[in-house]
Amino acid sequence: MHYTMTVDQPIDKIADDWDFLDEKIVSKFSAFREVGQNVFGIRRRAVSHSEIIDPRKGNVSGALELGPKGIMQMPHHPLHVHVTVGGTPHRVAHSFGFWHVNDMDELYLPLPSLPGDPFGHAIVIMQTPRGEEGESFAWYCLQCLTLHFEQRYPSGVRGLKDFWRAEDAAIRDYNGEERNRTCPECGYLNPLAYSWNQAKDTPEQRAARAFW
Repeated sequence: MHYTMTVDQPIDKIADDWDFLDEKIVSKFSAFREVGQNVFGIRRRAVSHSEIIDPRKGNVSGALELGPKGIMQMPHHPLHVHVTVGGTPHRVAHSFGFWHVNDMDELYLPLPSLPGDPFGHAIVIMQTPRGEEGESFAWYCLQCLTLHFEQRYPSGVRGLKDFWRAEDAAIRDYNGEERNRTCPECGYLNPLAYSWNQAKDTPEQRAARAFW
């Protein structure tokens, strides 16, 4: 495995002290970025042994996965790798208002802060999707866990460049009709969806983010 990385600073300034978690580097991975055969996301977080705090969203420790036993909370401990297996619906409570279902495994590694720095880092890594591989934005009823709405994004074909547009489109479609939010099994009207980027919230979506 190898890849080529391009730097945008004079090499003599970084050759002796190049830090992958330097703010100039981290900012380029704040969403997701493909490097070689993998996709990386790096976010600044206050990481402790009991919780992970996003400086804008607050406590985002509620990592959830949906499996045969229902919804399970998956604690992410500093320096402990957690793998969400491909095909597993997962989300972070109050961070994004849908379930993400990825064909690829996702690896999570929280790194605690260094002395004198209030923030550590949350790192997400997955293999770059190829061919027919992709992912879905999905909604499961909060009352009975029935899948009642889903849109697939063919990331193996289209890459990352249109992912956030696809997220916006899926959320608009889901929120656009009450029937999309209504469970066909139990009739429950599920709450509105919201984007990973909270700057896009309407007042109604902001209220939904606080709820789930």
